[in-house]
Amino acid sequence: MKTNTLPTINIFFTADNDYAKYLAVSMVSIIVNTEYPIYFYILDGGISVESKRRIEDLKKIKPFQIEYIPIDNKRFNNAPKSSEKHISVVTNYRFLISTLRPNMDRCIFLDADLVAQGDIAQLWNVDVTNDYMAAVTDQFPLNPNSWAKKLPLPQNYIYVNTGVSVMNLKKWREDRIEEKLFENMAKYRKLLWFPDQDTLNITLAPHVRYLPHVFNAMPIQHYYDINQKKEAFSDPVILHWAGKEKPWKLPWAKMANIYFHYAKMTPFYEEILYANTVNNKRGSDSVQALKEFREIALLSDYRRKLSRIRWKAHFSWGKRKQRYVERKKQLKNKIRIIEGLLRGR
Repeated sequence: MKTNTLPTINIFFTADNDYAKYLAVSMVSIIVNTEYPIYFYILDGGISVESKRRIEDLKKIKPFQIEYIPIDNKRFNNAPKSSEKHISVVTNYRFLISTLRPNMDRCIFLDADLVAQGDIAQLWNVDVTNDYMAAVTDQFPLNPNSWAKKLPLPQNYIYVNTGVSVMNLKKWREDRIEEKLFENMAKYRKLLWFPDQDTLNITLAPHVRYLPHVFNAMPIQHYYDINQKKEAFSDPVILHWAGKEKPWKLPWAKMANIYFHYAKMTPFYEEILYANTVNNKRGSDSVQALKEFREIALLSDYRRKLSRIRWKAHFSWGKRKQRYVERKKQLKNKIRIIEGLLRGR
């Protein structure tokens, strides 16, 4: 009998009940794209029993282990608020990971607004023996007018996006990083636009390893470095919708079709569409709105198919060409209808 000798990958998320459905999308994208056993640790900001039951259903797709770790929110009563309304205090829970699991040497931390397009084992195998963390450099701080220019960072240090990171928990404990995170959050609170991420950068610099951008390709972020953008989307391992334009709120956001590919695998798919689009409508209006947004969620798919059909029509002839031309008209009409729906919202 063949035994699985692959090591278990430890992955941490933070989530409350509002984010449980998006967490499920991230999780399913990970398990379907790796052969490695996965152990999910969820720093729990109040996920309901029902949401946990539905997340458990993902094991029908592929087995994994999961553990919910309740966090006392009082620890973060004095944490400054983020400049972005969609970022809650729950994201700060990651400060506690090294002491919550004192026997764990390292882990992956992920935000719940991303999907894995490749094998997460590629990230797990990154060596952080001599570092506090490995992460991808962010783009916004490259703007000369960025808030990050005012943060107390080393001169040659490049600010990173911590939504995808490999953490050396052993080194965190040795150097009392958790304690320093809380100290720095309090000390620099007036400078922090993104309290959790800014504080991690301040505290962990310069012992941060820079990862290739394929590990945190950000479709909706403006890239100030075009070479980094080309690298990020050459063969992305992780797609991360860092920013306000979430695919579940704006199904026409860049690469949203990939997000919905995984969303459809979860028991939350209808809720993901409904919660952010039609929850203020009633009766037949809500039914119609849900139908519309099912179509909107497919807009990227239709555009991609249209591009492919155009190419086939161009290089075909006879009856086959006629079929492609007719299909092209159908797709263009679908896209026109959806774009009309968008203009009316």
